Amino acid sequence: MTAVFKKEADVEWEPHFMTDKGKIKWIYTREKDDSPITVMKISLEKGVTLPEHRHRDQPDLIYVLKGKATMFIDEEGEFPLEPGMVVLVRQNTLHTIRNVEEDILLYNVFSPAIKYVKGGSQK
Repeated sequence: MTAVFKKEADVEWEPHFMTDKGKIKWIYTREKDDSPITVMKISLEKGVTLPEHRHRDQPDLIYVLKGKATMFIDEEGEFPLEPGMVVLVRQNTLHTIRNVEEDILLYNVFSPAIKYVKGGSQK
């Protein structure tokens, strides 16, 4: 059963599955919480560029908490990411975060949930 609430501070950071210069807090997952959505906090260090990727079955909702980077979304092009921005990446759309200028902290939501694999890959 999904917990109605939890403290984000009680969730441990884990390695990011796309870079060794990032980490993820998997706040809600199907596998750990029986949640129909995935909620995570992502931290990326200055200088990181993630590989281009897509989430076949779900949109990716991103809220920028702090830092600066460049976002690329297919058919939208590049644009700056900065605190306070909310970005919706439609399902199965190629996208990436490039050229992290300042350590960036993101809040991500996926619905339906993406697969959680501790320290592993989403492929």
